[in-house]
Amino acid sequence: MQTLLQPVVGVKMSSDLHERLAELHIPYPPGPKRRKRMKKIRQCGLLFIHIPKNAGTSISRTLYDLEIGHETIRYFHNRMWNMRQYPSFAILRDPLQRFLSAYRYARMGGSSDRRVTASFRQQYMNFRCIDDALDHIGEARRPYDIDHIFRKQKWYLTDRNGRIAVDHLFMMEDMDRIRQFMKKYTPNYIPHANRTQDDLPPLNVDQIYRIRKIYEEDYDLISQVRALQEK
Repeated sequence: MQTLLQPVVGVKMSSDLHERLAELHIPYPPGPKRRKRMKKIRQCGLLFIHIPKNAGTSISRTLYDLEIGHETIRYFHNRMWNMRQYPSFAILRDPLQRFLSAYRYARMGGSSDRRVTASFRQQYMNFRCIDDALDHIGEARRPYDIDHIFRKQKWYLTDRNGRIAVDHLFMMEDMDRIRQFMKKYTPNYIPHANRTQDDLPPLNVDQIYRIRKIYEEDYDLISQVRALQEK
C-alpha cells in the first residue's frame, strides 16, 4: 500500500510517506512501529528530533531503546498533537562536516548498521566526486527529492510558518552539555555510533562556496545557537 501511495504524493522513500501525508493533512493511520515509537516517547517524557548524520542514532537508542526515525517536528505536531506537552530537542552539526559525513555514507551505500534507501542507493554509490553530490542536492526542488542525509537541518526543526519549533538545540561537539540535559530523562551512558570513514580529497574553494550556499540557513541557525550559548 505504501509503495503504491509514494508516487501519488510525490515521494521516493517509504519513510517520507507519513511526513508528506501529514503535510497535506491527509489522514493515514500509523503502523505498529510508529505506535511503538510514540509509546516510547511518552514513557521517556522527551521528544528527540533526529537530524541524520548528527550522532542521533546512539542518542535515540539510549533514550528509547530503538531508532526514532527522521520525522520533522511538524510531523509530530500534525499527527501526534499530544506530543506538544513534552520538551523537544535536537542536535546540530557544522554543515560542511555533516555534508562530508553524508557524502562518505552515500558513496558506501550506507554503513554496517544502516543502508541508504533503495530509491537512492545506486545513484549515490555511483557519485564520481563531491561535485556530483552537490549537483544532485542543488537540482532538488523539494527536500523529498534527496535522501534525508543531504537535507537541510533546519527543515526538521521548523513549524509550518518556518519558525523554529524545537525547544532545545545543541551543537554536536557539545556532548557534555547534551549528556547533562539528558540526565533528567535517562541514566544510560550515550556512546557515539553510526560513524563512516573514507579518504576524501580536500575541498576546493568552489566546493566550499557551494556547500555554504546550499546550507546557508543552517549556518545562520548555528550562529544563533552559538551566540545564545555564549551569553
